Amino acid sequence: MGTYELGEIMASTLRIMGDGFKVAIEVAIMAADAGLVPVDKDIISIGGKGQGADTAIVLKPVSSNNFFDLRVREVICKPRF
Repeated sequence: MGTYELGEIMASTLRIMGDGFKVAIEVAIMAADAGLVPVDKDIISIGGKGQGADTAIVLKPVSSNNFFDLRVREVICKPRF
């Protein structure tokens, strides 16, 4: 069909900054959904690929139903391309 699902488009967009960036955002959203992190305060989220963590970001987490309210405040580190 040649079409894309919304989730694929969002994942590809986040991968522009790297796989670790996408994973760090996913981890923060999953933690917010589980009630493990506050959604009214900034947190540090870490992500990476198969070889371990390589990206750290400061963000204001949101639950998955409020994805477009997520705000990345700062990129602490990420790999160079």
